[in-house]
Amino acid sequence: MTGRFDRYRAPPQLAALVSRWTPPPRLYLQTADGVEEPQGRRGRRYWVVGRGLCRFFRVPLLADASAAHQAEALRLQFERLSPFVETGSHAHFGRDFASLWLWDAEAVRLAAESVGADLRRLRALPETALMAPAGSDVRLVATIDGFEGQSWIDGGLAASHWWPSLPDARQWLRFLRGASVPHDSPAPLAPQPVRLDWLDRPWTRDRAAGGKPLEQFDLRLAGAGIGVVLLLAYCYVGGEWLRLRHDVAAAATAIEARAQSDLPAAEARAAALDNLAAIQALHGLDRYPSQLALMARVASSLPKNETHLTAWNWDRGQLEVTVAANHPLDARFFVRSLEQIDGFKNVAAQRAGGDNSLNIRLVVEPR
Repeated sequence: MTGRFDRYRAPPQLAALVSRWTPPPRLYLQTADGVEEPQGRRGRRYWVVGRGLCRFFRVPLLADASAAHQAEALRLQFERLSPFVETGSHAHFGRDFASLWLWDAEAVRLAAESVGADLRRLRALPETALMAPAGSDVRLVATIDGFEGQSWIDGGLAASHWWPSLPDARQWLRFLRGASVPHDSPAPLAPQPVRLDWLDRPWTRDRAAGGKPLEQFDLRLAGAGIGVVLLLAYCYVGGEWLRLRHDVAAAATAIEARAQSDLPAAEARAAALDNLAAIQALHGLDRYPSQLALMARVASSLPKNETHLTAWNWDRGQLEVTVAANHPLDARFFVRSLEQIDGFKNVAAQRAGGDNSLNIRLVVEPR
């Protein structure tokens, strides 16, 4: 599934050469306190939405679905997950799940108008998309307006939480539990926060909009790449004819030899694909309902009074969700409502930082 979303990456030598010809990006940094404008006049421009202004969600990908169907399914989640009237979004498609950031598009537009920036000529991104990712790790990152706890799985951001100040041991422990990260001590201390440099381009693979708009292409980078290709072509054509004939003959010989040597690798690849198909068939025997079906069950129990989900965590039959509203919530109502749903048991609810938010845990029975 990962190959459907991978982008073409230039050779390291070409990327290093082109990076010398392109200036660093210019960043508009938006936080709750205002907008910090870039200083330079050259370089690609990005509108960076501070992590404190973003809502983060982890959304599982549909099994054996095309890129277009995955993007369409993700779009259907925006209205359910977003608390904003107008929603800005950015997504990273990983191997098994998508990392989704949502923010208030109206607030971003007003902030851009206050500094005279045209969002139609800028690409809006969450702050995390322009910071170096990790492979499989848990870390605390210093952001422009606070600190972000991150849990990475195979290069994808699986869990994230933002604090305006350094988290204490209790807050860090709650984050580790919510992210299903194993730990040894009962109350581990939060690690020292790391401060990352800005990337020249976002590391994410974003296809939530159904394609890559023209404004996202770096014209300077494309022009520099074309120039390098033309220069190499000119040098190649200017070579001597005899040497060209010799190189062509040597290349034909090498291709034939390589084709013979690659035959075992091709057979191994075919066997690997057969094993992958068997593994995917076994995945279809999962004893638990899909997360989309579970979301539908939970959503059906929510009252129609602006109560909405703010967090979702699923781990092999253990479900933990957080609901919030603009008024106090009755924990007993949610416990009774969820226990009446087939397949849900051991429902427990507790306050999550105030009367207007509840953290609910329950056990999902196998099908």
